[in-house]
Amino acid sequence: MRQPTTLARLYAWHRAALAGKAVPIHEGEPECGWFKTRMVKGGPFVPASISVKREVDENGELAGDERIVCEVNGERCDPAKAWLSICKNPISRVEYLDLQDLQRRHPEMAATHAPIRLRAGQIRP
Repeated sequence: MRQPTTLARLYAWHRAALAGKAVPIHEGEPECGWFKTRMVKGGPFVPASISVKREVDENGELAGDERIVCEVNGERCDPAKAWLSICKNPISRVEYLDLQDLQRRHPEMAATHAPIRLRAGQIRP
């Protein structure tokens, strides 16, 4: 019998990071959570997430292997490669969703490969 990893365990690193605790960061060992990162220096923040995809049968047991998946700015990418660039900026799920919404509402926030200069108060959530 193979039980899926609990959400509490999957997101323990993220919760600790948001609480301001010193959490270990190991290259090639991504942790689940929501993050913000930049595609280029000086560019706008973009949303990033790491989660686990899995199939569970009717008995609540794993039907296959759990897979870590990563999405940066709406694009799938290798979680191990993206980890070191996104792990330093964990954010709450609400902030993650707000960042996605901000990109939809303001076209200049979608130009992720160019630096952007915003004045304080120019863009409000």
